Amino acid sequence: MGLGRNISHLLAALVNNRADFHRRWNDSATTAERWQGEWVSEANGHRGALRCLLTKTESGVFQASFHAVYAKFLTVCYTVPLRGQMSDGKLQLEGEADLGKLAGGVYHYHGTLVESAFNCTYQCAYDHGIFQLTPWRR
Repeated sequence: MGLGRNISHLLAALVNNRADFHRRWNDSATTAERWQGEWVSEANGHRGALRCLLTKTESGVFQASFHAVYAKFLTVCYTVPLRGQMSDGKLQLEGEADLGKLAGGVYHYHGTLVESAFNCTYQCAYDHGIFQLTPWRR
């Protein structure tokens, strides 16, 4: 990864709203499912901790709010709308979100959700990889 991308990841981490994610994650009254695990870039091998708050909206679309750790200390928080459809006993999820030029532009997501695992692939203009999450346990 070039110096320019490292700088843009740093800037993206500095300008996002982590406080809102932490407030919602720690809210004992939340109806969101909590998931934890890691993301792994298949393009460059980078990886980091990942948390997700998954909420089904009234329209049936899921809101996946992610808290990702990059370079062991930078964090980025963002929300992705995911459409879901049951197939073969798994919830198939897909969606996309423009995370802004600093974070890599438009990301596309495809994943599956079962009771014990939320696995997803992601892809943008210069990166692609996987999310591997399990239900959060206190």
